Amino acid sequence: MKKIVMGIVAAACAVSMFAVDFSATVKMDTTIANKAGDDVEFLKVNEKDQKDGDALIISGSSDKAGAQFQLWYRYEGTDGTEGGNPVLPTAKSAIHVRNVNIWFKPIDQVKITVGNVAIDSYKEQIFWWHGVYGAKPGSWGAFGGEYIGTQAGVKGEFNVIDGFTFEAALFQGINTAMFSTADGYAYKGYAVKGKYAFDGGSATVVFADKGKDQDKIIALGADYSGIDGLYFFANLNLRINDGLQGLSVDNYFKYNADALTIQGHLPFVMFKGADDKMVPGMYATLKFLYAMDGFTPYLLCTTEPDGDAGWVFDDNFKFFMTFQPGVTFNVGSASFDAAFRLDFNDANEGSAKVNWKVPVGITCGL
Repeated sequence: MKKIVMGIVAAACAVSMFAVDFSATVKMDTTIANKAGDDVEFLKVNEKDQKDGDALIISGSSDKAGAQFQLWYRYEGTDGTEGGNPVLPTAKSAIHVRNVNIWFKPIDQVKITVGNVAIDSYKEQIFWWHGVYGAKPGSWGAFGGEYIGTQAGVKGEFNVIDGFTFEAALFQGINTAMFSTADGYAYKGYAVKGKYAFDGGSATVVFADKGKDQDKIIALGADYSGIDGLYFFANLNLRINDGLQGLSVDNYFKYNADALTIQGHLPFVMFKGADDKMVPGMYATLKFLYAMDGFTPYLLCTTEPDGDAGWVFDDNFKFFMTFQPGVTFNVGSASFDAAFRLDFNDANEGSAKVNWKVPVGITCGL
């Protein structure tokens, strides 16, 4: 992997027609202390996907062509047991390719991208990787507002009419050909998008077909920033597969008033449950930040701190919520996010109803 990365860096730097921008970021999430039930753990580096940061980004572009290469990482290894038997623990940080593509413009109004492409919509900015598409809360799909992506494929962007952008993408899926007659189906997935920008905002329509026997998504959305200090968007997403399987009203707002910032993500979901009955659910996240000299305290209240939860309003409804006061600050080129996280969950018994942890995130960018 090191040879591949160095080779790409060298190749990018050698192409004199590109003005190459280089950036590198390393992010670590740690837990100083963690209470889960009756047990307390101390000093742990979290072994989870680093969803919210790329380890390496290389990009280069001219007026007519460009390329992008992104890497991310996660921890892999063993914790000292295998099949219930003690083994020598191992640990490593594995590098994965998140995105690589090349684009070119045959004419100024047309842009063709080959490689990892996506058709997306508006993205909330608290937990940006969460997608809400009319499925059961906790079963989010692709990153952020991506209806299909990021997968290998071809995408065209067309700006023929002033203010209007049309996008179309064809995806090959995973380990499959883009076109195949083997199963009598001509494509593995495609999506189209129209977006019209107006003064202070935009409106978007998306249709995404994820392939044979897979979900089809129809999305209608708009965003607006014409009110001083306020930005918001709303999406209506319909998930269809042999009839309507679910719908969602995804939404987000951000309000700035001097040093105070308030963010909210309160999407509502209806999904088909047992006996083909539609079941309601929702996510709820509010974040309050106050910028001070050298640091920013905040309070996060959310149903989805780890990206895999949300309320389902059925006969088994149990209340849960996470409250996380914290502070962010910088030391040189490193930024820190230190907090105290308190988890309430009525689904647990006894002392496990309330758990807590002290998370610390460290990011260093070059």
